[in-house]
Amino acid sequence: MSIKTFLFGATAAISLVGIATAQNIAEDPAEQLTPQQIVDQASDDLWRPLDPENTIYMDLPAGLVVIELRPDFAPAHVEQIKTLVREGFYDGLRFHRVIEGFMAQGGDPKNDGTGGSHLPNINGEFYRDTSDVTNFREIGRDKKSPRLGFINGMPAAAQPEALRDFVTDAEVKLWAVHCPGVMSMARANDPNSANSQFFLMIGDARESLDKRYTAWGWIVDGFEATRRISRGEPPTRPTPLMRVRMATEVPENERRDIRVMRTDTETFIRYLKARDEITEDGFVKDICDIKVPVKVDGKIER
Repeated sequence: MSIKTFLFGATAAISLVGIATAQNIAEDPAEQLTPQQIVDQASDDLWRPLDPENTIYMDLPAGLVVIELRPDFAPAHVEQIKTLVREGFYDGLRFHRVIEGFMAQGGDPKNDGTGGSHLPNINGEFYRDTSDVTNFREIGRDKKSPRLGFINGMPAAAQPEALRDFVTDAEVKLWAVHCPGVMSMARANDPNSANSQFFLMIGDARESLDKRYTAWGWIVDGFEATRRISRGEPPTRPTPLMRVRMATEVPENERRDIRVMRTDTETFIRYLKARDEITEDGFVKDICDIKVPVKVDGKIER
């Protein structure tokens, strides 16, 4: 079976648990700060730097895309991708299947959806037990998920914690949410057939992909460059992956200083409320519309 045939179904993997709080903004309810003011006043300790060992620089014709790898969600997938990136495997490959409002798929040396690498296939890492993960900050719920939130900037959903006492395996599942900017792994009908092909989300596909495909990272900077990826199945002129490198392979003077607002803090929650992303009764209007603030070389991007 071709991997491209079965991309419309499957999961993602993830992480959960601790709720940290860090407040650096006045708590006076009379003080109505705008979202921009909240971000501007956030102290340095509320911004976390990216780890170069888990950061990818992907050069596209339209610009650089910076991706944070998430071994807390999908350790086996991240290790495979890092190995292939260091080998230069992805350099020159193309986005061979791109569907507007859905996703852009690449990473196939045959550039037709049927190929893979010399490495063995990877077992699916579609979800994790909430007890195995840290830094999940729950922000609310919606019609699709009883619990929604973020883990260090990555959107996530989970079952109710109270469910643990009623399920036979005593497991409470937490999974990645397939929103725009999330990186996930393509596979065939076999849930354990992921190899080298991946796709980046350019639309909201929670209904068809969550808990069925493995999410392994997210685009921290440069998402606008993905808007220029040629569409089609296949595209008439497929967009190439010009060069894909680990951040550790990029000279220090060429690396971007990227810092992500910590999503496990009260300041982040205040930012969301100021943006009117959460209703008074805890309903999240659209998890995929929430953009976590990022600083790039000292400039706030979101």
